[in-house]
Amino acid sequence: MKQEWAKFLCDPIDKTDLYIYKIFEKDGEDIISGVLRSKSGHRYNIEKGVPVLISKTTQKVNTVDSFNYEWNTFDFNYGKKGWLQDIVKPVVGGVDFFKNKTIVDCGAGSGRQSLWMAENGAKFIFSIELSDSVTSIVKKVINKFRHKIFVIKADIAHIPINKKVNIDLAYCVNVIQHTENPLKTTLEISKLLNRKSYFIYNIYLEKGRKNFLKILEIVRKFTKLTPKVILKYLSLLITVFCYFISTIPIIGIWFKKSMPIKHGFKETWLSVYDILGPHKYQKFYTEDELNQILKNVNLKVCKRSRYAMLLKIG
Repeated sequence: MKQEWAKFLCDPIDKTDLYIYKIFEKDGEDIISGVLRSKSGHRYNIEKGVPVLISKTTQKVNTVDSFNYEWNTFDFNYGKKGWLQDIVKPVVGGVDFFKNKTIVDCGAGSGRQSLWMAENGAKFIFSIELSDSVTSIVKKVINKFRHKIFVIKADIAHIPINKKVNIDLAYCVNVIQHTENPLKTTLEISKLLNRKSYFIYNIYLEKGRKNFLKILEIVRKFTKLTPKVILKYLSLLITVFCYFISTIPIIGIWFKKSMPIKHGFKETWLSVYDILGPHKYQKFYTEDELNQILKNVNLKVCKRSRYAMLLKIG
């Protein structure tokens, strides 16, 4: 992280300002290792160029380990076509929407979407991820976008960004349902917004798949206990089967609505692994539950597609 970026941060516990307490290693303007301290006395390490802003409030380790494995294993160079077609174009009209915006990417995963927004003119991006995949994100941004992507290891239910920072866009797609309390997490993210800010948001929805999800709930009781490497290849077999079934007339139409058939084979493989994965928190919400969350945090829907929605403070 760049030394000057400390001013953007706050203590995830009590939201007091953070400042650089010690520097152990630097590379030009970048701090490679050191210590941050809040005005309330809490200390946080900077490791491999990334501020590690986790605390006793951070959600359980098994969820973090699950996504660490997932993003480092499925770190394919894919998905941009689906991102553009399913989220960007129908929700915000096109990539020009990101130009000159300060963005918080909440649950950045492998960092691909942070990179795509940077490539399309974003002014500055806070790329927040709780798992150790932050290391791979740093490797991607270190040459091309080190000046505009700030990678932070933190829990999006306790966002360590100073409220004095003017945020134009919060981005959180298919992440909220993996947090311990989606309502609390949505509220935490919405606190970053002002009246002019936007929020690109999505949460897993039932979408008429109630029977399928009942079966999935039973299956996940076993797959959550399956070693990750075995589950990876089990997901591969299921993906091959999904593609085969989807080609059958009539049955295939229903199957595509129920299963996560994506724009490419690798993307579908990741989606299958994701819904079967060992992460602790995963729920599919009804429309009424979604509407209640948005109402409770005072967010209104400006535009919506099947895979995401554009929100503003209501």
